[in-house]
Amino acid sequence: MKSKLEIYALSVCFAAVFCIVISAGIAGYAVFTVATPELTLNENTYSNHQTNDAYWRSQPSYSSDGKQEARPSEAKLSQQRQESLVIAINGERRSGFQTLLQCFMFLLVAGLTLLIHWRVARGARSTS
Repeated sequence: MKSKLEIYALSVCFAAVFCIVISAGIAGYAVFTVATPELTLNENTYSNHQTNDAYWRSQPSYSSDGKQEARPSEAKLSQQRQESLVIAINGERRSGFQTLLQCFMFLLVAGLTLLIHWRVARGARSTS
């Protein structure tokens, strides 16, 4: 018959394995986000950067003094759109790095918890 200590330790091991599996899945997506942020961009952000018209419609059309701004030339608007897309992609990549770091911390804690409680469970089994 299993002791209470062994049941406790194995329960914690189960929870740790569950956390490791979930964290590994999230970390996998984060790696994908870091490697190819263009593919994981928000749908609205992606759509708003496909054409100058879509980009212009997505921007606030009023300046800080309340007057409606005139649409810039196509060349200027293209430049603004491309610069905005680069900023959005860099933000997506940074978000992926942050998620990856969080997952690694979670994996480290869950892994240590699993290791410690697995040893406790083995010790409890050998003494019972």
